[in-house]
Amino acid sequence: MSLYRESPEREWAWLRGIWAGRARVSEDFWRLYFVVVVDGEPVGMQDLIGLKFTTFGTVGTFSWLDPEVRGRGLGKEIRQAVLHLAFEGFEAREASSEAFHDNLASNRVSESLGYEPNGATWDTRRGEAAAMNRWRLTRERWAATRRDDIELIGVAGCRPVLGIGVGFGS
Repeated sequence: MSLYRESPEREWAWLRGIWAGRARVSEDFWRLYFVVVVDGEPVGMQDLIGLKFTTFGTVGTFSWLDPEVRGRGLGKEIRQAVLHLAFEGFEAREASSEAFHDNLASNRVSESLGYEPNGATWDTRRGEAAAMNRWRLTRERWAATRRDDIELIGVAGCRPVLGIGVGFGS
């Protein structure tokens, strides 16, 4: 993860990753990058990732928030927004997320939104191996606690670009 590199390599690696993701869009892979803005200032990002989405109907999420805005509930709110897009807009069957085992805030967001533990894996952080928790949220669990104040606009026009046909998931 480029987030754990030193500046300016961190920013360069991050930009290269975002540019590569934006350039690669097919029915087998897409990644939507959203900017989190508070009071007109960008303070983070929330991504929604489809890997073989038309086959499995699953998405993953990734987020990062500036440390100065953490602890205000923004992590939960931005995850709810992309989950609404995934389940309501794209008719996803399941969402997944991962967080380092000691990232209590991120793990708590997943728990609070109804995700269930789904095993563990490893990644590197600052060049060292670190344990990751995996999380899984089914469409049914999301539907039981979904927010009703999120409005989706223009999603139908985006679906074909991502290879998501009409009636997918039905």
